Amino acid sequence: MTELKQSQQSDAGLAEGIKGWFMVLLTLAFLVLYGLALLGKLRPLTDASMVTRLEPLIFVIIGYYFGRLPGEENEQTLKNEIGRQTHRADAAQQAKETALQSREALDEKIKNARTALDNVTTERGSIETAFHILSS
Repeated sequence: MTELKQSQQSDAGLAEGIKGWFMVLLTLAFLVLYGLALLGKLRPLTDASMVTRLEPLIFVIIGYYFGRLPGEENEQTLKNEIGRQTHRADAAQQAKETALQSREALDEKIKNARTALDNVTTERGSIETAFHILSS
């Protein structure tokens, strides 16, 4: 069970790493294109309508990836908190079950002790009756 959980965590870590590198590469690509445009090495598009169509798409892509970072971080923090709370609840449940088992064991010991004392009292009464019969 723990091997499955570890493999899932390593898969999730690998996916996060790939996402991170993809975002870095995307950012670098846009920075290179911007730098080339500033230096005049990149030929501007001749049709202005094409630029007006591409500009919102580029902003949406960049905004999505950079806007998603805080959301993913928050989501991971909440998942970790849920995991900690679940672990605490499991530990509390285990402690409760252990306490109940201990209580049942102590109740059984008390019951056995009372039975033993009742047997001793009954035997004592029998011995006293036998002494009484013998002394009369």
